[in-house]
Amino acid sequence: MENNGIPVSVMEILKSFGAVTGADGSALSNADVVKGHDLAWGGPGNLYTIRPYTLSPAALEVFTVRERIHVSIDGLGEDLVDLHGIGVYRRHEPRIGAEGAEELTWTTATIGAQFLSLQVVGDSEIFGQVRVTNTPWKREGATVAPAQPGGGKVTPLKNCVTLLFPRFEIENLGAMVDTGDVPVAVESRVNMVPPIGDVSRTSHGYALFDGSRQVGTLIAADLEIGALLHHIPIETAKDPVEAYAVSAV
Repeated sequence: MENNGIPVSVMEILKSFGAVTGADGSALSNADVVKGHDLAWGGPGNLYTIRPYTLSPAALEVFTVRERIHVSIDGLGEDLVDLHGIGVYRRHEPRIGAEGAEELTWTTATIGAQFLSLQVVGDSEIFGQVRVTNTPWKREGATVAPAQPGGGKVTPLKNCVTLLFPRFEIENLGAMVDTGDVPVAVESRVNMVPPIGDVSRTSHGYALFDGSRQVGTLIAADLEIGALLHHIPIETAKDPVEAYAVSAV
């Protein structure tokens, strides 16, 4: 049984843990909370200390999320829409990912994560209310992998690629549209996991479909990970990284 795409057992776990002090509902509509907020950097009430260039064990984690989408819909027009809400990840144990490496360190590690839920909402003068969710019955996730530009050197900054099948509920269209069987890839380079404050972006556009009929285009999108609301260690989370692995440009 599921609730908004999240297994009930997971929802029950989240409800049993307290949110960070100050992370109330009003935070979700405030962009300042998403970027550089003290809850995301070990400030008062933070549940878990996150440090750059440091590996951390597997966990179920919930964040505030900001998404900005540039969308064109046939018959309605084109607009840039800011959305805010919640994202839920199941982050797996790190493993050695750098070619030829024998020791597991931040630089050599590959870290996979399963995207369990994305729920963001915003308003547009052209589209009305816009709600974006993930597609939980499809494989969605992220891979943070070593950056090896050549010559056997591995850089401290890692490539982060997230693959999602977003669904867009557009009020003035009266329909929910998606990208069909094509996942949307957002990419960035990160110095810590979870990547608090990171902004990942698309590198090209994606056709939007209502069923089999193309009705518009997702011209561009970016996704910003904000304050950490819940952190629940999961000792059994192993890394099925092959399910999500793609190469960053």
